[in-house]
Amino acid sequence: MTGYHLTFATKIEVECLMIENINSDKMASNMEGSIHRGCDFIFDFSCFTCQENDRNTEAEFYCEECSEFYCSKCMEYHNYFYKKHAILSKENMSLWPKTDVVEQGKCKEHRKEKLTIFCEDHSELICHVCHIHHQKCSHLVLISDKMKQLNQKGDFKQLSATIYAQHQQLIHEKDDLEENIKSLEKSYTTILEEIKTLRKTINDSLDQLEKNTKKELDTLLVTMRKSIQTDIEDCTKSITNITCHHEDFLKIKDKSEALSFIKYRKCIDQSLEVESALQEMATETEMRITFRPDTTIQQTLSTLSGLGQILRTVKQSHPAKRTTQNTDSRQNKPKETTQSDPGHQTTLGFKVNKSHPESSTSRSYSPENGTNDLTKSGQVSDPVSSSSHQLVQRHQPAAVKKSDKIMKVKSSKRYSVQIKDELYTCYINGICETASGELLLTDQNNNTVKLMDQTYKVVAQCVLPLQPWSMCSIDSSRVAVSYGWDKYRGSGRGNYHEVHFIRVINGQLIKGRILKLHRYCIGIAHQDGNLYITDGRALYLYTLDGSLVREMYKDTSSYNTVTSCAVSPDGDRIYVFNNSKQLVILSRDGTVISTLTDISLKSPSDVIPGLHVTDLGQVLVCGFSTDTIVQVDRDGRQRLAEVVTAIDGVARPTSVYYSKNTGSIIVGMVNNYDIIVFKAG
Repeated sequence: MTGYHLTFATKIEVECLMIENINSDKMASNMEGSIHRGCDFIFDFSCFTCQENDRNTEAEFYCEECSEFYCSKCMEYHNYFYKKHAILSKENMSLWPKTDVVEQGKCKEHRKEKLTIFCEDHSELICHVCHIHHQKCSHLVLISDKMKQLNQKGDFKQLSATIYAQHQQLIHEKDDLEENIKSLEKSYTTILEEIKTLRKTINDSLDQLEKNTKKELDTLLVTMRKSIQTDIEDCTKSITNITCHHEDFLKIKDKSEALSFIKYRKCIDQSLEVESALQEMATETEMRITFRPDTTIQQTLSTLSGLGQILRTVKQSHPAKRTTQNTDSRQNKPKETTQSDPGHQTTLGFKVNKSHPESSTSRSYSPENGTNDLTKSGQVSDPVSSSSHQLVQRHQPAAVKKSDKIMKVKSSKRYSVQIKDELYTCYINGICETASGELLLTDQNNNTVKLMDQTYKVVAQCVLPLQPWSMCSIDSSRVAVSYGWDKYRGSGRGNYHEVHFIRVINGQLIKGRILKLHRYCIGIAHQDGNLYITDGRALYLYTLDGSLVREMYKDTSSYNTVTSCAVSPDGDRIYVFNNSKQLVILSRDGTVISTLTDISLKSPSDVIPGLHVTDLGQVLVCGFSTDTIVQVDRDGRQRLAEVVTAIDGVARPTSVYYSKNTGSIIVGMVNNYDIIVFKAG
């Protein structure tokens, strides 16, 4: 204890000597160095002894033993008594404490007072002057007593261990972040290459589309040129024949009555042939080639803001265990006013779902069995590109397309389609509607097209020479009916492969022109001047005047592999169906998009399955063998629903049609005198 007092006394002597030196300087009229009375200069480190005497002097030395800063003058007196103390000058300022320990020990409110008390109620260090404002506080402890408590509990050792652990974690985290930057640079280079590759793929696809379009244009030009050239040759031939006959008639008119009459008759016959040809030519309009650009490409591009999504992948890592512990058990903790969501984190203003490998899933649908397969994922992407609004929409559940909106029925009613004195039960294999709401039905068993008014009463019929196979709408009051050889009773008239055009005028069915083709005419569909016809093994594209444009699709694997056909309202999807429970979906250029196989769509080999696409693009298919009407999605990748079943009274359906005028689904059946009209919900 004696040594302690001696040392303490000596230190006081030094400080007194320093103070005495400073007081002597007060007598001087000029100030030197960095000593200023009442100066407003602010130094990072101030001399401790000068501050005690109301002097603002910049420190130039730091004593590690005393843990205090000194100016040059005060340092001289310090060194006189403490020659062995380790002194650090400004040249070694990097080794000085980061903050002025003396300044930290002073009260912020009362700069001349030292912090001596700790208020546990407010978790605040105060001086004896501040104590006036804390008189109502119940837990005021001297700092010296608080230090004893912390030493007894070992909190200082625990704090050192905690700081060391945090220091190691920060170093590790810093190394990881630096590696992350390198990884990002590599990812950036890789993505640039992917963008270039994608651009090349798009360019190649556009080049191929251009080639396909040019090829189609060339084919159409050859076809139309050939048709016109044939008409020119017929005209030339007719001109030659009628001229020759007329000249011969004039030459022998006065020579022989018998020969004159013979030439007269030949001229008459030739004139009738020419008149017939002229009338046929008069009904044909001038052939032209026009180009209607596919707006889908431009519309799609206009909605995009880039070639893809630039995503930030957040890899889930296990959070480190907390190493910081509260060293003050008496400190009052403020109540939490917000709760963090463990399933989300917010970064750069975007809300990101944290991924959990055991809970994050994605779904894929199997159209064959209607089940969902779950595939697990361990990452979540945070969209941060310029098209963030669009990307956010993509992460949300996709809105149901109008073409995939499931149709439902509420009620139904049966209506008779039988006409008096018909020989056979009805077989309704085609249904169309006029703009005014009249229905046209093809009855295969009775070789007729029937017209029903808005009350579902048969008001007219048109008898065909052979059995109708299929029917489609051409405009608001005209339909096209395909028919051919009578497979049941035989026509005895050879092979007829024709398309009849029939128009509804004032409640009557009026026959129009006939297209005679060189192949079977089974399924038929129309969209914007394009006529699609199947022959059992292929789908062909014709113009309305009967000119073949090209073969769209072919399947020769079996018999009746390409029968029913339909087309979407925009012409982007072409649907081809056969009786082997397969629905093939083609693009506008004939490319196969998908093939749907569904046992519920099976039909016998002698039945042409009913197929219909509504004005909204909803696809309805007749399941003959299962007594159902099935709805599939626009791209034919899955069955959406069984809209009508046997429970609803349907038996062996062969045709289906949705009436937008009445909001009803109309079903025709084989060997049945009725159609069923279902009110759609």
